[in-house]
Amino acid sequence: MELKYVIALYVCAAIALAFIVFSFIRLRRKKKFRGGTKAAEPEFVRNIPYFRRKMRMYKFLKFILSTSIITNILISGYLMAVPYKTEVTEVQNMNRDIILCMDISTTVDHLNFELVGKLKEVVENLNGERFGIVIFNTSPLYLVPLTTDYEQVLNELDIIEEALELRYDYYEGNGGYSNRLVELDRYISDGTLIGNEDRGSSIIGDGLAAAALDFNNIEEDPGRSRIIIFSTDNDLQGQEIITLPEAGQLCVERGITVYGIGTEQMYSADKRMMKNAVEMTGGQFYYGEDSRVVSNIIENIQEHVATMDTVEYEISEQITPEIPFMFLLISMAFMILLEWLCKV
Repeated sequence: MELKYVIALYVCAAIALAFIVFSFIRLRRKKKFRGGTKAAEPEFVRNIPYFRRKMRMYKFLKFILSTSIITNILISGYLMAVPYKTEVTEVQNMNRDIILCMDISTTVDHLNFELVGKLKEVVENLNGERFGIVIFNTSPLYLVPLTTDYEQVLNELDIIEEALELRYDYYEGNGGYSNRLVELDRYISDGTLIGNEDRGSSIIGDGLAAAALDFNNIEEDPGRSRIIIFSTDNDLQGQEIITLPEAGQLCVERGITVYGIGTEQMYSADKRMMKNAVEMTGGQFYYGEDSRVVSNIIENIQEHVATMDTVEYEISEQITPEIPFMFLLISMAFMILLEWLCKV
């Protein structure tokens, strides 16, 4: 246990010592009559058993009260000195980056909803790996650049999950139109529809390429595991800058493994193109909105073992006033009890 401001404890200890010295001097000093009613035959009164019993009780309670005051002063000084303990936490940074890359067009809502729900469990169990989120339609949006701030990632996944659920229910006729639906739909759609009037929508290759380019320090750390979880129906409805096969080749060049998951309604040609683009990276292709399919891809990614990169130590200070504060409360309650006893 350490103290931040030891001087506060010294000051209160000096006050407590001054109180003790003052009490001792006052006790030794011969008391003079300072007014009031004098009693006849004081020696006789002092020898009355009842009076002697009351005086013993008075002196005892006075001693206890003085002790409590001194204790309170010292505990207060200890609290003002701010007691704390230093904790050293070992943080293992795992040698793996994961990016969720989602086609945010409405035709993929059901698949994405299942995927996001499972991915939250993955993020909760990460240990030093970096995680990012890219969503796309006409244009890609870096919703969460690669980070180890899992609280931020989970918060974004919660928002996406709610948005997808409300939007899917609305278009399926299971939910009504609401302000919350509008708010969340704009949250996940507005940034991905830039240029929609000119370029169209569902531009798949651009989305995957954007996710691939979000991985940094490729040259500095070529041995790092890099994974993209890629969900889309691969139904191109616009003018692309980079095709899906070209985006797959970009992932190969950058050492990125892509795990793709498509919808059950995919056209055969779109499914074949996506499967080839994913498998050229060393990843696997799945399709179907069934939760078991989503679980399979998550299990496959979890088997993609991450190695330990670095071990860091975080030093934190934790203030620990609980025990002395509890003693202070007990002492103050004891003083209140003594005051009540003195009046009885």
